[in-house]
Amino acid sequence: MRSKAIATLFALALSCFANSCHSQNTRLLEYVAEYEASANGLAATATRSLSKIDENSYRLSNSLQASLAGQTLASLLQASEFIIEGNRVVPLNYTYQLSGVSGASHAIFFNWDAEIALSTEDDESWQLPLRDGVMDQLSYQVALRQALIDNSDSEAIFSFDIIDGDAIEMQQYRLVGEEILSTPLGELNTLKLERVREASDQRASKIWLAVDWNFLLTRIEQLNNSGLRIVLELKSAELNGEIVRADN
Repeated sequence: MRSKAIATLFALALSCFANSCHSQNTRLLEYVAEYEASANGLAATATRSLSKIDENSYRLSNSLQASLAGQTLASLLQASEFIIEGNRVVPLNYTYQLSGVSGASHAIFFNWDAEIALSTEDDESWQLPLRDGVMDQLSYQVALRQALIDNSDSEAIFSFDIIDGDAIEMQQYRLVGEEILSTPLGELNTLKLERVREASDQRASKIWLAVDWNFLLTRIEQLNNSGLRIVLELKSAELNGEIVRADN
């Protein structure tokens, strides 16, 4: 069922990128952002938020609903809790729950004292060895924020070790440059990044972050192997209590 595949891809697109931050403000800022996505006649709405739990711990979460002709095809709930130690992001736990025409459940518990991560996927589970820098599908995005603060050179490449089921896989992103992007909020100054893939891989992922708004995620474009194009775009947001808007 094609709609099932697209609904799942919406969820994957949402996991692609969260937030980043400009060197103008190195603090993690709380926010709530609303997005809309489209692909092959399907529509989705998404909410992303970053909230502070206590002095050094945070929760980054996503929720998404994909629909067709008014019928909900997929719902996603995804969250990561982590702490900040200096400039290091240390994940504590991660959950992912996809329901609807396609269902999936993932969870990761990071036991840093024992240097083991317990990763579960539906009815399966694995113990993976932990080393500094290992992340989940959301916490690495906060680590990318720090990497951009430390190195904003054009063409810089950032690498991350991310737990995916029973394996730890490396993902890389390339900083492409700055771009003025037309959005529903007006023209925003953005920074553009792209996922680094093998030359034979037909997939593509491009991300735009709003420079003047703490590098809030503004747009995602994804192309899969079959040529399906998914676009996710920022509709509204509140960052640290301030409504996000284009500068006049």
